[in-house]
Parts: sequence; structure tokens; C-alpha cells
Amino acid sequence: MGIVFFLIGLPEFKKSPKLTKEAKKDITYIMSTLLTLVVFMVIVFWNIRASGDLILAGPLTPQMKFHWGQKVLMLGLLEGLWAVITLKWLLPIFFDPLDLSKKQILVLVSGIVFSVVSGIYAMLEAS
Repeated sequence: MGIVFFLIGLPEFKKSPKLTKEAKKDITYIMSTLLTLVVFMVIVFWNIRASGDLILAGPLTPQMKFHWGQKVLMLGLLEGLWAVITLKWLLPIFFDPLDLSKKQILVLVSGIVFSVVSGIYAMLEAS
């Protein structure tokens, strides 16, 4: 891991091969940020995969449509919940409070709303 941070160019890793307290703090910040992003990417991947199965699958029975709609709805809600938890509580622990622009918020919210609405629509169409 030290090699990666050496290549990135963090000054603490170029001074000495030993990990200082400041270097350990930087590693913790970087790894926690990457972990929150990986969790978000996994949730989004599952959501896109479930949406693709719902939309691109052949003719589905009403029970299958309801099941896939319910799955897309739950993943959309989970995505929204994780986004709020990450942006409001987790990332501000490591960084200053995040000031997102209106465009960034719109992109984030539009993906969540699309998932929730498509899940609800599939569930209503099935019943």
C-alpha cells in the first residue's frame, strides 16, 4: 500500500518508509472514502442490473414483474439512504462539510427517483 501512496505522491510516504502517525491518518481517510464509494457503486450496480432484468427480460408473469419491481424499488431506496448517510454523516467526518452544487444534487436525486418510480410502476403494472 505504501508503494501506491508513494506513486500518488503523498509527501509522508516519500520521506521515510516507516508509517508516521500522520501517514496512518491519511491512509484511514483514503481507505474509508474508497470504501464508501465502493459500497455505493455496488448498490448502483445491483440496481442497474435489476432494472435491466426488469426492462430487457422477455414477457414476465405478473408475479415476476412484481418481484423485480419490488427489488428495484428497494434498491432505489437503499441507494438514496446510503447517499444521504454518506454525504451528511460519513464523509464530513473525514473532510470538511461537502458543498454540492445544484447540478450534482440533481444528478444524484434523478437516479434515485428514476429507480423508485420504475419500481413502483412495475409493481402497479403487475397488480
